[in-house]
Amino acid sequence: MTIVRKMFRVEGMHCGACAVSTGMVLKTVKGVKSAHADYDARSAEVEYDDIQAGLAALNQALEGLGYRLEERT
Repeated sequence: MTIVRKMFRVEGMHCGACAVSTGMVLKTVKGVKSAHADYDARSAEVEYDDIQAGLAALNQALEGLGYRLEERT
């Protein structure tokens, strides 16, 4: 098990409530230890077990809300 902490750019957020929803949904993904989204920065910081979760799983969880994560480079 390797815990990683990554910052992602979030597409699709329109307000502060979107950031709250994003963080709540990301926390439901198996392997996610913590998640916090910031509307002003259009970003999310996620701490997760990279064996149990990854970008594909995080995006699948957000798909229904219309949001998408992209890795920051």
